[in-house]
Amino acid sequence: MEQDIAFLRESPFWYFLARRDLECSAQTLTRVIESLQHRAVELSLPIHYPMEHASAWATLLQLFEMAQPYQRVAGRFGYEMMHAGFDRVFVPKGFSKQVLSRLLGNLRSPAFPSRTRGQTVIDTFLANAMQLTEDRVTEALGRAEALGRRDVGSIMESCLTDDVMLSLGAEAVRPPEDLWETTVTEYLRRRPGFIRRQFSNVDSWLFE
Repeated sequence: MEQDIAFLRESPFWYFLARRDLECSAQTLTRVIESLQHRAVELSLPIHYPMEHASAWATLLQLFEMAQPYQRVAGRFGYEMMHAGFDRVFVPKGFSKQVLSRLLGNLRSPAFPSRTRGQTVIDTFLANAMQLTEDRVTEALGRAEALGRRDVGSIMESCLTDDVMLSLGAEAVRPPEDLWETTVTEYLRRRPGFIRRQFSNVDSWLFE
């Protein structure tokens, strides 16, 4: 059993999974994020979803959803190796831990008390993948005041109660079908012995 799940404690596996997820999700996320931009305009919300930033949030939430059933068996070391693998893909270093921390905080205290776990994952994406538009920030600074909590709260509520935004958010955080299974199979097929895993360029046996 220990040998069967050893790959969960290897950072190259998580690196491989993250790279494959980005590749598999790229087309879908481009469409979804563009649709979110369009919906924000329809709702007259002073926000936008920068493609690179929103794609990183969506992909990491997908990865955490795939990893969640294996967290206990992977243990603390597996958790650290997961983030080490993700740090090879997402910048800045430590970004994946920030995403997970935000997600866990939201799961402990959902924006709306009746939210399910799945809905809270969607909320986390919609709330954190967005940025205020430059015009709104400029306007706020011109008034010599920062955006107030009530203003930001109103924007968040508009996003998290809109059926179109929630539907798009659900699509953004949904992992590609069968990605976990196919990645595990392919990783174990490519995986060399311990010495090469430790002392060779991981890309030479994962992607060449």
